[in-house]
Amino acid sequence: MDPVDRIIVANSPAAARHLLIVDAPGLVDEALLRADRVSAWCDDIRDAALVRDDVLIDRLDATTLDGVDLVWMRLPRALGALDEYSELIASHAADDVQVIAGGREKHLNRSMNSTLAGHFTSVSASLGQQKSRALRASGPRHGDPVWPRHKTITVGGEQLEMWWHGATFAAGRVDDGTRLLIDHLDRVADADRYLDLGCGSGLLATLIARAHPDSDVDATDTSWAAVDSTRRTAAGTGVRTHWAADLGDFADQDLDVIVCNPPFHRGAAKDSAPTIALFEQAARALADGGEFWCVFNSHLPWKAHLSRLIGATTLVAQNPGFTLTRSLRRREDHGQP
Repeated sequence: MDPVDRIIVANSPAAARHLLIVDAPGLVDEALLRADRVSAWCDDIRDAALVRDDVLIDRLDATTLDGVDLVWMRLPRALGALDEYSELIASHAADDVQVIAGGREKHLNRSMNSTLAGHFTSVSASLGQQKSRALRASGPRHGDPVWPRHKTITVGGEQLEMWWHGATFAAGRVDDGTRLLIDHLDRVADADRYLDLGCGSGLLATLIARAHPDSDVDATDTSWAAVDSTRRTAAGTGVRTHWAADLGDFADQDLDVIVCNPPFHRGAAKDSAPTIALFEQAARALADGGEFWCVFNSHLPWKAHLSRLIGATTLVAQNPGFTLTRSLRRREDHGQP
């Protein structure tokens, strides 16, 4: 266990009837020693892959939360995610449920206390330990559910019903990177099969599906919240969603066009390796002559990596915040058949 896991356990009751773990796969073994029943939920499929099948649940709702009297949670960075988790727990868990939510002190703020207080009558904080702290909540307030949320927006000349969960990237708004890509979607090739890689709320996938109704459009993300948001936003368009950590659902040269506006880091970590791996997978899945459209923060050096791993990369648009590039997949340029 890391310091966050340890402070969650240290502030927890010694035993529970039904213990729910949220976004904290490292706590499963300890939970099995303390509770009659253990369930675990992870929004990120890479975390979910670390949890044994007999403990992992595929959703949070009245059925899976029934009888839960203790929750161990890693505090999400997004307040919306904390609000949605708190709403679900307060609405469906046992009346005597206790929530122990931990995080690194540098990532905590008082708004987290206020968010919990919107759903629980008692909220307190532990003492700090190893630069980590836990928030404790009990006394659930029952209210009308407000998650997931949706609103009608006009973007790319189309009116969409955009849906989002609390953990969805850019929840409830069109982030600047996505908007830059949307502004240039009319330059994307007419093709048979498209992929929105890192789909978020599903705006790109939905717009592509509407513009190319005879084509196949897929959307993938590591976040369950993103995948479910995309499924709702793209309803009726035929977009297929994938909750996946990689492009394993796609064969070599399976895709003609990939559009990509994912986060280029995981949480607070600054690590280029996942991004490089993503580009390598895109190169494998793209057909010869396929296009990889990528938007990223302008200060990041991804253009050279795209040229090396995928193919000739041109600058399509740039502003002080974001850069949009188009890479053309040519296997012969990389010594591949």
